[in-house]
Amino acid sequence: MDHTENDPTPRPRRRKRSKAKYLLLLIAVLLVAAFAFLTRNDPRFSLERLIGQGGRQTSSPTTQPPSADTAKTVIIPSQAPPAKDTPATAETPEVPGEDKQGQATAETDDAAGEDTVLTGEELCSRDSMKLEAFYAHLDQQPYIRSFNLPQSSGEHFSGLFRKLAAQPPIVTRETDDLFTILKNTAHFFRVIGKDNILLIKGILDQEKESYEDIVAALFRLTNQPDCLKSRLGLHIPESVYYDYSGFFLNTMGGRLYLFRRDSKSRMIVNYYAILLVDRANQNGTNSHGIDLKQAISSLISEIESGGGHLKLRETYLDQLYALKEKYPDPAQ
Repeated sequence: MDHTENDPTPRPRRRKRSKAKYLLLLIAVLLVAAFAFLTRNDPRFSLERLIGQGGRQTSSPTTQPPSADTAKTVIIPSQAPPAKDTPATAETPEVPGEDKQGQATAETDDAAGEDTVLTGEELCSRDSMKLEAFYAHLDQQPYIRSFNLPQSSGEHFSGLFRKLAAQPPIVTRETDDLFTILKNTAHFFRVIGKDNILLIKGILDQEKESYEDIVAALFRLTNQPDCLKSRLGLHIPESVYYDYSGFFLNTMGGRLYLFRRDSKSRMIVNYYAILLVDRANQNGTNSHGIDLKQAISSLISEIESGGGHLKLRETYLDQLYALKEKYPDPAQ
């Protein structure tokens, strides 16, 4: 049982130092002070002599800590690569969504647990193959066959994505009238229908061990529109991702929809919605002026207290804490 689910207080994102370490530090300081006092008149230990000796020593190279979206070992040119039997020191897991199209990008394959550096084309191939393999897996499942889909899972879901992209929800002036709120609350039922909602619920229930990785791969592909179009037949404007993010984060209908879902799905949707709005801020396209401060703080608290069942929990928290520093709350 994960006791973090019962702890309402967010964990500080830093290691705790024991009292023994502070005691050892104090003893070390006292010893250094005593040595300095006893050798204050000894020319062998003069400050000038020590500085001169220190200047002749070769400084050890420093290693830049890995960024939030990579877990690879960084090697400085003057530094020998680590031996094969030496474990990698980087502990930061992969943060989905930080890829840049056409650039060499560091990525961690969470499923394989291996560090890789991939180009945009390689990322396109890897993530597309993940989705294609997932769709092929779905086609073999009895619960999917019970829905009697007229085509393969991949073709069916590509069609659903196109329908949703063609009819985005209302994000601004939602509360001007009750009809707009009700329309937003029933948005997915209106656009894709009851049977497809049941299909998605079945996948979320039956594929709990894998769908977080699949959502992460799909999110990375949204940053590579050419790849998404050529490999999966999807051409979705960036504004559509932004509108759906604003829908889930900033509208009554979207929030009500998420609260009817299970906590795991709700946290994952909110996480990627936050990343998409952050991407809009970077691109200067946050046209609705969505403020992320409250959303980030709320999601951190929710994951800290009840997200023990999330496979990529630490990845989400690491990225959210980085965003919390990027969007500081003036009230705190």
